[in-house]
Amino acid sequence: MLNSQVDEIKSRLSVEEVISGYLQIQRAGRNWKAKCPFHNEKTPSFMVSPERQMWYCFGCNEGGDIFTFVMKMEGLEFRDALKLLAEKAGVRLERCSYDNSGEKSRVLEVLDVSRKFYEECLKIKTGKKAFEYLRDRGLSRNIIEKFQLGYAPDSWDLLSKFLQKKGYRESENFSAGMTVKKDRGGYYDRFRGRIMFPVSNASGQTVGFSSRVMPGTDESQAKYINTPETVIYNKSRVLYGLDKAKVEIRKKDLCIMVEGNMDVIASFQAGVENVVATSGTALTADQLRIIKRYTDNIAFSFDMDSAGIKAAGRGIELALQEGMNISVITVPEGKDPADCVKNNPDLWKETVKTPKAIMEFYFESIFAKYDANEIEGKKKIAEELLNVISKISNKIEQNHYIKKLSEKLKIDEKAILDSLIALEQDRSGFRDQPNKNNSEKKKEVSKEEQLQKRILGFIILYPHFFGDLFANLDNFLLNKRIKKIYEMIKNLYAEKNKLNDEILAKLKKEISTEEENKNEKDSLLYLWDVSALSIESELERIDDVHKEAEACIINLKKIVLERELEKIAFKIKNEGDDASKEDMQTHKKYTDELNDLDI
Repeated sequence: MLNSQVDEIKSRLSVEEVISGYLQIQRAGRNWKAKCPFHNEKTPSFMVSPERQMWYCFGCNEGGDIFTFVMKMEGLEFRDALKLLAEKAGVRLERCSYDNSGEKSRVLEVLDVSRKFYEECLKIKTGKKAFEYLRDRGLSRNIIEKFQLGYAPDSWDLLSKFLQKKGYRESENFSAGMTVKKDRGGYYDRFRGRIMFPVSNASGQTVGFSSRVMPGTDESQAKYINTPETVIYNKSRVLYGLDKAKVEIRKKDLCIMVEGNMDVIASFQAGVENVVATSGTALTADQLRIIKRYTDNIAFSFDMDSAGIKAAGRGIELALQEGMNISVITVPEGKDPADCVKNNPDLWKETVKTPKAIMEFYFESIFAKYDANEIEGKKKIAEELLNVISKISNKIEQNHYIKKLSEKLKIDEKAILDSLIALEQDRSGFRDQPNKNNSEKKKEVSKEEQLQKRILGFIILYPHFFGDLFANLDNFLLNKRIKKIYEMIKNLYAEKNKLNDEILAKLKKEISTEEENKNEKDSLLYLWDVSALSIESELERIDDVHKEAEACIINLKKIVLERELEKIAFKIKNEGDDASKEDMQTHKKYTDELNDLDI
């Protein structure tokens, strides 16, 4: 039953439809391409195949179907990705045999039930003051409901008791970050007497909470408290409001970054919906890469005092290193967008239409701070601007601002450039790229294996070349799974004395039937599709398919023959005068074959 439901979901949702909800994808012949969301790259190597209903990145060698993509993007287990995609496809899930008690699944349930609990508390007498505070901040009833705002009653265990009645264990509530362990045993509610802001992942699932203490209550409490790190909540990888903003971000080709949750909500109410905020943390490289799935353009809106500029500084530096196009939105009224919207929503809507380029902003603000006619002023201006210019990853753009600084300070360009080089040498440790965890590191694939996959791809896409090019590769396709597919194809060719798309389609269907319950990435079918996609992704640059395929075969043969020649040469050297005649003949055979390839 589970397989039939998976197939039904796949039949209703195309792979390009699902992936385009997360990434900017562009046409590439019969396929689509994008910059990979799983590793940092400048040239797109992430391919989406509608025909095969799969995706694959030739940079980090990750791939799969819509389920594996959503699981990897959202950090979900299969059961949760199944629920998410079933809802999107309009498929009602029947009772299945798979285990529904996984930790991530239960944590998501606890958070969802908690969110509904807080929402209800805001609507009753208990949450009256919290609701009035939100209304006084200028929020409408509709926008409060849209963002599912709530209230946590000032009680030590009200939520805990509610969750236990719903069947959730204390340990599960703790794993979800909703309770805190007592020193002497037991648990108490983490959030008490607070306005609750649910934090969602890109798909709209609640993964945590941000909370604000009620104004007028105990001022010794922390003003804001957030969910701690859990199995599904990593604050450095979550952006508040992204689930609601992502469509508009792609549509406007711009992401507006504000400081707080209230700024996001107020901006939405004013009709500006391409807005997100961090969840109680400075902007991180991971969050910027998430934004880059939708746009390369980011506009920072922050308090214009020195503290606000400084707080945004690190995020701007990271965005420069990521090669993003950065601008600044200056809030004209009030100290933040929420205040501006409350006072004059139309003014906020007009303001976001004219963001200022980040370097133009820095040049204006820094030149305004110091006297450019005095030597000390020149030194301060150069020091602060070079500190920013040094973070720009694009050398052409960097050189443009070096020239501009030279002209405005009336100082020789070489002196400015020398100062930049000295600055970078002094802080040589600064320019390292953001750390990548193990899952983001590229998986090394040998040149030999790449060539074998490419050759298999050529065979699948151009079967009519088989007799001419591919009929005698048994000794060179050494990858067991590739060789197994090759032998199946070769046997069919021998049997039918020809090979075409129809014959291969029947073989692929047979493989699919045999491997119905096999893990996707271990299957021959997956290898078949990846190999074919590897050639499809290159067709735009291939002038002569026959010549390119022949070059792949020659390169593969050279690698295999050189390795075998090295082995036999080592053996002959160790045996010395006792080297067998057979080994000497083998050495000569490999040498002659290599020489023939170079002719």
